[in-house]
Amino acid sequence: MLVRRSLVGFLVPRLIFAAFCVITSLYCLIAYIPFAYQQIIEFRVISWTGVFARFHPWLYWVAFACLAWTLRDDYRPGTRALVATVLAAGGASGIALGISPLLTALGNEPASLAWSAVWLLPLLAVALVDLVGTGRRIAWARTAIGETGRLLRTCLITAVAIALLYAGLQPIRPRGVVLDLASTGVIAWSVILHIVVFVALFVLLAIIRGIASRCRRTVLVEFVLASAAGIAILAAIVDNLILASVSMVDATGQMLAVWIAIAVGLTLSGWAVRLAPPGEPVVSGIGLALSPINAVAGASRIARVLRGLVWVAAACWLAVTTSVMDWNYLFQELGAIAIATVGFAWMYHVVGPEPLAGRIASTVMRGVAIAAAAIFAVATLAPASLAMLRLPAGTHSSTIERYAAYDVSFRIVHGLTRFESAPSDREMGALYSLMRRHTNIPRTVTIVAPDVALVPALRAPVGRTPHVFLFVIDSLRPDYLLPYNAAVTFTPAIARFANGSTVFRNAFTRYGATGLSEPALWTGTAVPHQQYPEQYWRMNSLQKLLQAGQYQAFVSKDHILQRLLAPWPALTELDRGRSARDYDACRTLAELGGRITTRNPADRRPLFAYTQPQNIHISAITREGATVPAGESYPGFYAPYASRVHRLDTCFGGFLDLLRREHLYDDSLIIVTSDHGESIGEDGRWGHSYTLFPEVLKIPMLVHLPVWMRGVTADPNLIAFTVDVTPTLYYLLGQRPIENNPLFGRPLFTERPDELTPYLRSDYVVASSYGPVYAVISDAGRSLYIADGVSNREYAFDVTTGPGGTSRDVTDAVRDAGVKAIRDMIRDLDRFSPVPRDPQ
Repeated sequence: MLVRRSLVGFLVPRLIFAAFCVITSLYCLIAYIPFAYQQIIEFRVISWTGVFARFHPWLYWVAFACLAWTLRDDYRPGTRALVATVLAAGGASGIALGISPLLTALGNEPASLAWSAVWLLPLLAVALVDLVGTGRRIAWARTAIGETGRLLRTCLITAVAIALLYAGLQPIRPRGVVLDLASTGVIAWSVILHIVVFVALFVLLAIIRGIASRCRRTVLVEFVLASAAGIAILAAIVDNLILASVSMVDATGQMLAVWIAIAVGLTLSGWAVRLAPPGEPVVSGIGLALSPINAVAGASRIARVLRGLVWVAAACWLAVTTSVMDWNYLFQELGAIAIATVGFAWMYHVVGPEPLAGRIASTVMRGVAIAAAAIFAVATLAPASLAMLRLPAGTHSSTIERYAAYDVSFRIVHGLTRFESAPSDREMGALYSLMRRHTNIPRTVTIVAPDVALVPALRAPVGRTPHVFLFVIDSLRPDYLLPYNAAVTFTPAIARFANGSTVFRNAFTRYGATGLSEPALWTGTAVPHQQYPEQYWRMNSLQKLLQAGQYQAFVSKDHILQRLLAPWPALTELDRGRSARDYDACRTLAELGGRITTRNPADRRPLFAYTQPQNIHISAITREGATVPAGESYPGFYAPYASRVHRLDTCFGGFLDLLRREHLYDDSLIIVTSDHGESIGEDGRWGHSYTLFPEVLKIPMLVHLPVWMRGVTADPNLIAFTVDVTPTLYYLLGQRPIENNPLFGRPLFTERPDELTPYLRSDYVVASSYGPVYAVISDAGRSLYIADGVSNREYAFDVTTGPGGTSRDVTDAVRDAGVKAIRDMIRDLDRFSPVPRDPQ
């Protein structure tokens, strides 16, 4: 009866109120972060955020009513004034929100960060009511009996259970790892590392109990210390996992992490004291701290079985749903942490108090556990730890990294026990710091975009001018197109198009996501790492070229181009009134075809068309449920992605047929490319977010030239980039010579092969659009070095072996060359587009 009353009458309403405050705070934080504001609030990658913002004032009253219901018994002497203040302030806030809604008016500005912190204040106020009003009525016992052995057994059982659970989830994950002898050895290593981490947790809890035992009110002190430890752990998770994933890695992020952890931690502590059974002494402070999770825990065997089944089902659901739509493992790791926390709390309840007869044995077990923790820690941190454990042949660092991509719980514990080699720490730390200072420069720093000139002076076009059709298929991978992969059977139209085109087989994006990749394509240059500089149109080299050529333009103006384009009377907007995330290639091409066939025959202006459809973007696939039309099969490919590529191919073929019927095809310069690639299961990776793995960097690039322009030459095996598109158009339209600058692109076609030589370089630096992650492509596009300033990791790949490449060891030579190239690129970009002050 107590459990049901606590759950329905208190915990559920409080959970609704707390969730509302936390989500509101996160929304404000998203509005503060430039790229998150662009992608989530403007681009609406997460669709429900718009609905939440629109109905926020009404949802507030629902949450406030839930809070008021739980405080109805607290309007009594001792807490009456506090409760009255909370309710009065809450009511006034609701009225203010009704008069002036907050979220729909938020911009990408510092005030949004302040509002993010303010919306956690209600949690602290209500926690104060709980702790003051209820905490003083709790009967605190003198000591907790038999707790140490209970905690030890809980830690050991939970460690093994989680390690085996996540190892067993591999078959249900999309495109999961195939378990072999090597990965079986890694599973054993996973069990060991889970035990290491949970034994460390036990040692922490044992220290808390040891300190509390020296105090007069032992259980109260234990509860306070356990809550404080939980807040510290939560702050570390928020700082290193959540805020790091959105590149808030400065002092502001650290302070916000602590503030969030205090608000959430004290809220849970308040719930804990409210859930303490009245009249019964509290014998364990740690047990009380876990009580909000154990609020529905029953003592019967059936209840234990049901909880176990729910736990396993939740882990399975999280493993499947978060793996496909993730932000570089953020949601997967948060899910794994939640499963581990709930598993520990429920296992603590199942294990129960230690019997009196087992206390002597527990003392021995504690000594063994502490010794084991020391031994395992040494084994984990030692560089030769794998050799010491004699894992099966073939089990080496790359195998472990690959398995960690699929087993997210192992990924967490492996990261916690990872020890980087000392020689590179200082050098890499300095590089990561430099990358962070020059990445995601906030809007509070005013950067005026430089005036880009790819040629000394633009001239009026002379002779025949081609029509230009530029199709940038968001997230399109080359290995899903027949010109690049002979196993593809579902892109016949693109294959036919490729037969009369130049297929660049060594093409890469300059930025790993749309936020900066699309501007870089239009400017033909590297761009400041800010979203977005003032007077951004000054960098728009492509628009300058098209206006000089008096083109009639048809453009899908997404939220980025709205900032990048200057007023352009000759532009007709495609997909007008639609959100960029809803751009569909078939619908856009149909609209474009209609405008071409119905235009005034007397209008002799050349045509330009640009669109960036979202059909195969991983967020679009996820929103549509990753479905595949009945009767379609794509063995060897990710079917939801391949089926959408097939549909896109059909519509593209229809549009080319229209150009042929209108006698425009042979006079058209048609480019099919992508702004970036996509991870669709390679070593457990999905999406692109801010990663720069090979499958994200590789893109298709197919260029069809008019029949009268085919005297130029190109080397399709040379390295090519998205920033080369605009310089190529300049060259082909007679605007020469193209500026030779390491930050600029190059023409892909020239009249003489020797013209290309001055533009070629030994290495090229690429960057994430959304985080301090940079990479160096070298060895003519065969080698890749990645410096990840979010997770403080380095990677090296052989890019030539399949979509995801092959992982290599990061040697000193690779590191030195990569660090120098990244430093030089950041220096050159800062000179080209100076940052007025240090954004940090």
